[in-house]
Amino acid sequence: MNLREVWKTLEEDKLNKPVLGAVEVRKTSRHPVQKLKNSYKITTAFAIVFLIGFVVLFFLFHDPLVKGSLLLVIASYVFFFVTNFSMYRNIRVELPVDQSLRTVLKTTHEFISSNIRFQERVGLFIYPIACTSGFLMGGSAGSGDLDRMLQQKSVWIALIVITIVLTPLCYYLTKWMYKVSYGKCLAELKLLIEELERPE
Repeated sequence: MNLREVWKTLEEDKLNKPVLGAVEVRKTSRHPVQKLKNSYKITTAFAIVFLIGFVVLFFLFHDPLVKGSLLLVIASYVFFFVTNFSMYRNIRVELPVDQSLRTVLKTTHEFISSNIRFQERVGLFIYPIACTSGFLMGGSAGSGDLDRMLQQKSVWIALIVITIVLTPLCYYLTKWMYKVSYGKCLAELKLLIEELERPE
């Protein structure tokens, strides 16, 4: 594919004119790369909202066990915030016309797909912590004496059962949410890559 054909493709995708050998995808563009970047921006915003919510809960509860579990949840959301914000900043919306457009798009697709798989795996370690934290908050608010409540064998059995049930449910719910947020754009990007890989 020569430079003229690349430029024609970019024009059809409503990109800005090139400056210093690169073209920049508009923030309102329907190009899948920009839509993926926007999705990470939204995800980062949600992480901030939930992070603030858990920080507020941390100061509302006074039981050391609840505070400890909430600190772990807060740390998890800090991690997700940093990860998503880093992805948002590192996704390239300036597509160089003096390099292989296919290579840039393919690298972007692999980069985002790997990040999603990584976050899904990390979530498997975080969901049990979140379940335990929620359970402890409920116990603290309901009983008023968390230490006494945790001395009951039935309480521990309930905590274990809830964690075993909710962890896979949260995992598959997260996979579905990632599919809704990124799946369609990744599929569009893959189709674009396949079009560029077709022999002329």
